[in-house]
Amino acid sequence: MAISYTENMQTNSIPDITSSILKKAKRTISVPFALRLREQEQPLYCDKVIRVIPGKRLVAFGHWNNKPIVAKLFFERGKAKMHSHRDVAGIEALIVENVPTPKLLFQGTDQKQHIHVLVFERIMDSCNLDALWHDKSDIEELTALMHAVTVELATQHVMGIVQHDLHLKNFLVTSKTIYTLDGDSVEHFNRTLSKKESLEHLGLFFSQLGVGAEELKQQLFDTYVKSRGWIVRPADTELLQQTIKKYSTQRWLQYQKKIMRNCTAFDRIEKFTTLVMCDREYETENFIKFMRNPDVYFAQSNSQILKDGRSSTVAKIKIDNRTLVVKRYNVKSVWHWLRRCTRRTRATEGWRISHLLRLMGIPTAKPIAFIEKRFFGLRNKSYLVMEYIDGKHCGEYFTKHCNDEDKISKVAKRILAIFNQLAQLRMTHGDLKMTNIIISHDRPVLIDLDGVREHRNVFSFKRTFNKELQRFMKNWDNFPSVKNIFQKLM
Repeated sequence: MAISYTENMQTNSIPDITSSILKKAKRTISVPFALRLREQEQPLYCDKVIRVIPGKRLVAFGHWNNKPIVAKLFFERGKAKMHSHRDVAGIEALIVENVPTPKLLFQGTDQKQHIHVLVFERIMDSCNLDALWHDKSDIEELTALMHAVTVELATQHVMGIVQHDLHLKNFLVTSKTIYTLDGDSVEHFNRTLSKKESLEHLGLFFSQLGVGAEELKQQLFDTYVKSRGWIVRPADTELLQQTIKKYSTQRWLQYQKKIMRNCTAFDRIEKFTTLVMCDREYETENFIKFMRNPDVYFAQSNSQILKDGRSSTVAKIKIDNRTLVVKRYNVKSVWHWLRRCTRRTRATEGWRISHLLRLMGIPTAKPIAFIEKRFFGLRNKSYLVMEYIDGKHCGEYFTKHCNDEDKISKVAKRILAIFNQLAQLRMTHGDLKMTNIIISHDRPVLIDLDGVREHRNVFSFKRTFNKELQRFMKNWDNFPSVKNIFQKLM
């Protein structure tokens, strides 16, 4: 006879969790765990923690009454009830206006009434809009979906619904439905939003799309305007552009702080001799062992040295069956150390630049961690850990596909789109040789960001950018057919 999920959980004696355990826990909470709900026969079982805000709340996947669910647990002293009620109020506002949102299955507390609990149905076979946007190969893949989301946003504004913490993760997409999540950020007015309020929130939404999507943003704005029946004046367009710029700047300023502190996504480990920032997704026992002594991994038999220079050494290593690239920034001499010991290390700068480019939608290898060695508080050797991009550099790729002009043109167009994105951020790569552009699944990825510059002066940028394009075109002196394609596209 088949055993239900609940029976299986009970058989395995899943431990109960209490408010005291949750309040003492930081960001690591053992799963699975059970929570006994007030006036409910079946316990709530959680098997994957999605997000933890220490001392305040937790979001987890699990099961309840043999149904897959998403649970929100609120346990902040004196505020848990208020936050749970505010979340429910937002969800109820969405339901009243017939906005698709996951069904609320339970609102209440644990048996001791210390934890306030919301249980939502889990929408299976779905993906949040943020993941879809960042995994796309071309903008065209998501054009129809983005228009549908824009119409949904316009509809909510007509109904007086505002998502104050609007971001792409607030939309959950299935093949048929766009769901709105996070009732906590929802406010419902008894009127249609004014044009100024609407443009403010539309600008916040568009800022999430990064750079390089200007044509799409204009198309989506046209769709929004048509949905609202507006007559658009130049002042409206100018206000939208200013709003997008404002929120784009705010996003980076906030995220720049986030990547250097303890939070749900990152762990900061600071000791007298070491500073480490690490992506929590990779922070396993083996990875922690690596971070304690990264030099050992350069000499392992299953590691591959990709570059062995005076200024840096690059190795491809494996940890937990994941292939990673570690770049060690060497100290060449005492004088070299004295020049750099009080400055931000190159690994730290690489960590920052990688996150900036990815936040703005520019494809580059995912930064996993940086390690900064210190000597009496002064910076010493540093290490940058990145995901390994499996692919060929663009020279090898174009050689392999030399007889397929359509494929070459498609990839060349994507490479130039990256250059355009850099230009909009007023940034230059610094070393645009063919080996620093990896083609993975027909998608170009920028690597080796040590020479990236952020230009404050527009004239300095234009001069450097033009030199960079000339340097890039020299790659193709011996590939006239490829050079011709790039020249046509430019």
